[in-house]
Amino acid sequence: MEPPNKNPRSNDEPTMSQSFPDLSTLPESVLIRILSCMNPKEAVQTCILSKRWRNLWTRVTSLNFNKHAFECTADFVHFVTNMLFFHGNSKLDTFRLCWYIHKHEVSTHSSKIYQIYVSNITAWIFSALSCKPLTISLVLYGFPNLKLPHALFTCASLEQLELDLFDSRKKAIEPTCVNLPNLKKLKFRYCALYNLVMQGILSGCPLLEELSLDGCSLNISKMKSDQLRCLTILSCQSSRVVEIFMPSLISLHLEDYCPGIIKLSLKNTPSLSKVFVSYKTFNENYFSSAEFRFFNCLRTVTDLELYGPGLQGLLEKIILNCPKLDCLKHLTFGQGAIHKRPVLLCRLLRNTPNLQKLTISDKQHSVPEKPATSGEPKKKGATGRMSFKCKHLKAIEIKYSDPSGVQELVDILLQNVSHRKRVRIDLSRF
Repeated sequence: MEPPNKNPRSNDEPTMSQSFPDLSTLPESVLIRILSCMNPKEAVQTCILSKRWRNLWTRVTSLNFNKHAFECTADFVHFVTNMLFFHGNSKLDTFRLCWYIHKHEVSTHSSKIYQIYVSNITAWIFSALSCKPLTISLVLYGFPNLKLPHALFTCASLEQLELDLFDSRKKAIEPTCVNLPNLKKLKFRYCALYNLVMQGILSGCPLLEELSLDGCSLNISKMKSDQLRCLTILSCQSSRVVEIFMPSLISLHLEDYCPGIIKLSLKNTPSLSKVFVSYKTFNENYFSSAEFRFFNCLRTVTDLELYGPGLQGLLEKIILNCPKLDCLKHLTFGQGAIHKRPVLLCRLLRNTPNLQKLTISDKQHSVPEKPATSGEPKKKGATGRMSFKCKHLKAIEIKYSDPSGVQELVDILLQNVSHRKRVRIDLSRF
């Protein structure tokens, strides 16, 4: 009689061979996709597994080189150069290069070695372009003498391009010609853009749908594109009013938007439906009619999100001339922007007759300031004259970190809404 098994295995419990597939049976195309998900150093190390794996790493479709993965700069340069050499002209979907050189590193390198690094970067970009990539991302900090090859702006296979270039000053983008017939997504970070360059980029990318400008210096007066659908501008500066002619634009995202530092004028945006604006600061000395015109161009917007400490000051200036936002259905305020002035909020809601949902998000303070009075205590119904009629309003959502004052804010909103019984109030705490 056989002894009982001390660790009986259930028939349903997977064995080791069932849990992990036999990689030797997988087709090479699957193995290459697996290697493409690894970082290049790991992919190269698989060559010791077996003869079948020996050269698979030379056919990966994604190369992501990051200097932080190497302690020695010379090792990094040697590895990238050899990796691209052995990769040859094999298919390449994505090429990413991230290299930071700090100030103390620049001082320790001779100008000759530094120029060699710049030459290496240029050669690597040419090697990547020879593989007809779909995506190129360059994050290069501390290379003031770097000039991007013109071939980068005439690569017919590119669908996404990201240029993140930072040194002591913003890198000027000055291609002699732009011809990117399949480009759909474009991002510039810490770059300087000029009129002719921007016009050339927008006209040379006929399929461009998404454009992101982050920390850029916009020395331009006009942005015109018939196909662009999403425009993002973060912490940019401009010395003039930038006019936007984009009839297909659907989404506009402005973060750390500072009136006076950058001014936008929406000239032709009939499809615009979603807008996010974060006002970092508000300086009355820089206030101009451009801000009035900006709000007047939001008549087609259905989703509007307004954030930032500078929003309250701006709304105080434009509230009396605020246009009717008949298409607006979802309105969001955040970061203590307007919560201290509920009367100001009510005045704004008078211009949103078709609003369906109001969201107020405050991570710092949720205590609204009482409306200014002549010293008399607030009477019931004192804000009645500020009543608004949002017949389609169904929900009010308030997110807060400090519960004090929340109930007062709810009372003021319900006191002024014309059909309070049909409005759902949702309160949540961060």
